[in-house]
Amino acid sequence: MVYPEVIHGMFVDLRSITLDDAEFSYNIRADKRNRDTVGQLAPSLEAQKDFIRWQMQEPNDYYFVVLNKKGERIGLIGAYDLHDGMIEIGREVNVGEPTETMEEGVLIRDFCKNVLNVHKACGVIYANNFKHISDAHKMGGIHKKNVIRGQREALYFEYNLDEDTNTLKKIKKLLLMLHKE
Repeated sequence: MVYPEVIHGMFVDLRSITLDDAEFSYNIRADKRNRDTVGQLAPSLEAQKDFIRWQMQEPNDYYFVVLNKKGERIGLIGAYDLHDGMIEIGREVNVGEPTETMEEGVLIRDFCKNVLNVHKACGVIYANNFKHISDAHKMGGIHKKNVIRGQREALYFEYNLDEDTNTLKKIKKLLLMLHKE
């Protein structure tokens, strides 16, 4: 689905992906720095465009381009597969600064909770993505099971979006402090 508004943060903004973002989304996901930690890569730019066309029409599927405050595209993140009061957060890839990466995570959680009125989220992280697994635990993620996603071993986490963990509180405080500077 296309979310009609831009979600504004202090360091980044999120806006729904468009066909104009197809080349960016294909390239950032295909980049050798990201290839091993993102989901299945589209086999071609045209296939990436087809996915975006499908996603823009799919109910309860939101895919955002992350923009820094210069308006440059630095990442992607999504919230999708909403059912039984739970939404999956993923499709994340980012080449921005740590503050930008931290804030995109806060913004997508707030979007799910405050706009979509969803209070539980899940996420799947490939087993080789040690940094994101560590971050998931710090953000209150509870490892529920191991799964296979795209023929690869992954960990399935669940989150209560109504609970701000100590790490999440620290991130929000740090972002606010850095923004004031």
